[in-house]
Amino acid sequence: MKKNFFVLAALSLLTIVSVNTHKANAQTCPNIEAFGTRQPRPVNNSLQSQIEVTYFTTDDPNAFLSERAGISRSASQVKLSTGQFLASIERLQREGTASVTKRQSAVSFLGEMAELNLEREPVNANARMTNASLTAKNPNYIFGLNRETEVSVYQGSSFDGDYYRVRMLSSFINVTTHGARKTVDYDANLLLKPGVTAVFKLMSDDEIKRSGTARSYIAVTLRSVNAVNLATAMARR
Repeated sequence: MKKNFFVLAALSLLTIVSVNTHKANAQTCPNIEAFGTRQPRPVNNSLQSQIEVTYFTTDDPNAFLSERAGISRSASQVKLSTGQFLASIERLQREGTASVTKRQSAVSFLGEMAELNLEREPVNANARMTNASLTAKNPNYIFGLNRETEVSVYQGSSFDGDYYRVRMLSSFINVTTHGARKTVDYDANLLLKPGVTAVFKLMSDDEIKRSGTARSYIAVTLRSVNAVNLATAMARR
């Protein structure tokens, strides 16, 4: 009897894990094994990118990405020219259906990872560069965040042409009196050209629970990719 109970418990646990993994992977890159992991990349000191991250919310669930087919069946990302994105978000703000929570820019070498987080009390702080390797930081930093987001721009294969690879890794942060929980709920790797914005709708269970009827988004804009002069490269070392 005890043996049957343990087998049943194990099967139940496996079912729960499978369901949660499926929900987490609803907003992922195609490579499931690499989901949520930071992949070390060589840093190209001869080229630097300027990126901009915009956190915003909308009261209209169909803004940018329609949910008319159901939230579980709707797309979670769309690409727009930066001009189109800015015009759309400004129109929604004028109509009172959208609110920009934070907008932050960063200039980084290709392959370098920039942290552009959403604080619980958003500030226009400088982006933190973490390079391609893990660096030590105050373990209590997480208590000041609602979301941790890392963005990296790098050159992929020759098949990408004049596009650049943009990796966006974002984690939901839940802070309680008992501690903090960090859950990676969006992992994207896509091709962008300068002057293009990728808009990501955050639809994990945690984010929907926090946002309620509103919808939360992260927009990543690749502003430019330029050659670095020697003086700039030496100053960044």
